[in-house]
Amino acid sequence: MLLRAPDVEKPSNPRAQLAITYRFDRFVLDVPKRVLYIEGEAKPLSEKVFRVLLVLLEAEGGVVGKEHFFEKVWPSESASEQNLTQHICMLRNILRNGGRERSLILSVPGRGYRFGAIVERKVGLIMKAACERCNASLEPSGAAFICSYECTFCANCSEAMSRRCPNCGGELAPRPRRMAAEA
Repeated sequence: MLLRAPDVEKPSNPRAQLAITYRFDRFVLDVPKRVLYIEGEAKPLSEKVFRVLLVLLEAEGGVVGKEHFFEKVWPSESASEQNLTQHICMLRNILRNGGRERSLILSVPGRGYRFGAIVERKVGLIMKAACERCNASLEPSGAAFICSYECTFCANCSEAMSRRCPNCGGELAPRPRRMAAEA
């Protein structure tokens, strides 16, 4: 006889989820908020486009087969290769944002797609309250810049340091803005 674990309800409140973010190129994907930030500016995504992007990012550079997309993006719906191709095309257009020559989503003939950029995954993005250089107060919804190690600086210090972190040498990118209740 097989015993089954009791069903556990998942929280419906996105704030109850872990703050998972993916950073790549000039983009930050805030998973709980389901928003893509392009150089700090929020770009809402449709649910299916969001799911396609998330499946690619979760694959960590590996090839994602079409069947896996169908399971994750259209779990209880029937979808065709044309649906997948259309959503990949929409996502490529969003990620090009300004005529980039190469796509961040690569086709792997006969196998599927893979993400072609270095991706950093963060769990629990730390929203520091003060600039690490001048100690100026940083509001959760205000402008701030962070490196990949989450060193945090105000806009003035970031500009003065040519958007380079003095601690790790990494590029400083705009920090996603948050509502005060989420900080």
